[in-house]
Amino acid sequence: MHKKNHRPRGKAYEVIQNNVRSLLARLEHRAEILMAISRNQRTNGYHELAEASKHQAMEAKRHAEIISKVLMG
Repeated sequence: MHKKNHRPRGKAYEVIQNNVRSLLARLEHRAEILMAISRNQRTNGYHELAEASKHQAMEAKRHAEIISKVLMG
């Protein structure tokens, strides 16, 4: 049986792609900010908070990588 390619096209697809790219950029930016916050917290002796911020940054980065792979796939 032959599968058809049901890839969306047109304006709706363009809007979806733009929204996903925007989400990707925000996630990457969030990861950068959280890593900066983590470094600052660690410098100021807030090691537990620094680890929590670093963990959140790593999650945001992982999510961004997944979205990036989907966009390229």
